[in-house]
Amino acid sequence: MNYELIIIGGGPGAMSAAIYAARKKIKTLLVAKILGGQMMEGYQIENYLGVPGLMGADLTKKFAEHLKKFEKNSGQGIFDLEIKEGEEVKNIKMAPDSGEFEVCSDRRIYITKSIIIATGRAERKLEVPGTKEFEGKGITYCATCDAPLFRDKIVAVIGAGDSGQDTVWQLTKYASKIYLLNRYNELRGDDKNLQEKLKKEPKVQTLSEVELIKILGDKFVTALVYRNFRSKEEKQIEVNGIFVEIGSTPASSFVKGLLRCNEKGEIIVDHNSCVTSVPGIFAAGDVTDILEKQIIISAGEGAKSALSAYNYLKNR
Repeated sequence: MNYELIIIGGGPGAMSAAIYAARKKIKTLLVAKILGGQMMEGYQIENYLGVPGLMGADLTKKFAEHLKKFEKNSGQGIFDLEIKEGEEVKNIKMAPDSGEFEVCSDRRIYITKSIIIATGRAERKLEVPGTKEFEGKGITYCATCDAPLFRDKIVAVIGAGDSGQDTVWQLTKYASKIYLLNRYNELRGDDKNLQEKLKKEPKVQTLSEVELIKILGDKFVTALVYRNFRSKEEKQIEVNGIFVEIGSTPASSFVKGLLRCNEKGEIIVDHNSCVTSVPGIFAAGDVTDILEKQIIISAGEGAKSALSAYNYLKNR
């Protein structure tokens, strides 16, 4: 199948790019494992213009509904956008002799004249004893998905940055007790208002200057062991669940060896045009080396990348 533009990803950057590409009448394919990306996992999103306080899943629904108005089979018949959900792109290659690209998913191969990569980031996994045994058996990486499963349970949150603090706040609506394991001597992050709320919340106990060293259990998680950085003392606490928020890595492994990336694995782009080290391939949002990782910024970068792709195709 041949296209003018293939957009890889399903988050706000990808969806924004697809809407702009459709409006420019570019023959476009959007390939995504799932629409929403990390936005799906957000609890209350207070800083997206015009819709304050929406759950991440609800904002995703609004984005997807908007996107699908531009789909080829939407009934309007004036746009040329196709959407393939449930597919994962595994590789990108230069098509022999044509100057075009082969986009290889886990289902088929597509040919295109240009590409926008907006695959976002993936959660960083724990690497301590017990992780593999209890992943999905008390260890979870999505509070929005799984917090209701831990009603009246004792849980721990690993990672005390903004996302970890947000996870703790979600869990206060369900869990009976929440331990927040913090590597530093105080809470860090941008949401000072939330930090004050957590300090006053009786369900929350912050354990500072500690690291997780082991997860224990039988069929499911029953406890964890942590170590204090200063005293080197190890302690065991009983927990029924562990929520992991230790950061994320850019979902860029499938372009390794093709595009220039920085030491973090982020795709290096021209910040004016979103073009990568390969002409005809653009990248947008959290997978790139832009400084800030925000929904509204990803959406803007997606629009910018689509306009740059349009100009590339027009001048080709």
